[in-house]
Amino acid sequence: MNDCNERLVSRFPVVVRRRVAWGECDPAGVVYTPRFADYVVLARDWFTRSALGFVDRPHPSRQAITYPTKALAFEFASFLAADDVFDMTVEIAGVTRRTFTTRITARHVERSGIAFLATLTSVCVDQALGTAIELPGDVRSGLKRYQEQTAR
Repeated sequence: MNDCNERLVSRFPVVVRRRVAWGECDPAGVVYTPRFADYVVLARDWFTRSALGFVDRPHPSRQAITYPTKALAFEFASFLAADDVFDMTVEIAGVTRRTFTTRITARHVERSGIAFLATLTSVCVDQALGTAIELPGDVRSGLKRYQEQTAR
């Protein structure tokens, strides 16, 4: 892997490669539990950029819709330590009127096996109103298309 801590290795399905930085670890050298949430949001953000074509960050010059986290769940299979490299594959687990759920599977690159499984549900929010709204048609169709094309 190059010197970059993260990079997109596949657009379809979306796969993000990440190297664990020393500063993300506790004194024993394993990843602090809260950092896993950062990894999952990172994978979801790469997905929205590369598969759906938008950046989900509140900003005055961008769209007035954001997709904050509504729910987040993890299942840990093995530890990650400083300098471990892992790939996160993004799938769509579900789409409702106002939300979409991504399923992220993190696999070790240099040793075999799954590191963790996560699901992250994002809700569509109108920034100006501060309330949940229906997913825009282009986002919904992009999610459904990706879900169908990556179904196992």
